[in-house]
Amino acid sequence: MKKQKQKQQDYGMYAERLNNVIHYNAPDYQFKLSDEKYHNYATLVVGSNHLRITKNDTGLSTKDLKEHIINEWFAEENEMTRQRNNAKRKQKRLAI
Repeated sequence: MKKQKQKQQDYGMYAERLNNVIHYNAPDYQFKLSDEKYHNYATLVVGSNHLRITKNDTGLSTKDLKEHIINEWFAEENEMTRQRNNAKRKQKRLAI
């Protein structure tokens, strides 16, 4: 029996570049990073101060929505960045 491909879930989330600014879209909200230079940072752990909400139809407060966005869009990348940053710092401490 052939293994069936699992259908990928579509949550309606996508990012698009408009006027050299990347806008992140979901069905009920839209946001962008507060500064486009953050897209090029390798060691940045995205926090609420890095986000600008441009549309909020969720019923959540801006603070709660930012927390939701960080958990939904950036959690995995933030964790990998934290681990990489900590490993680099540990190596520097051992070298001293």
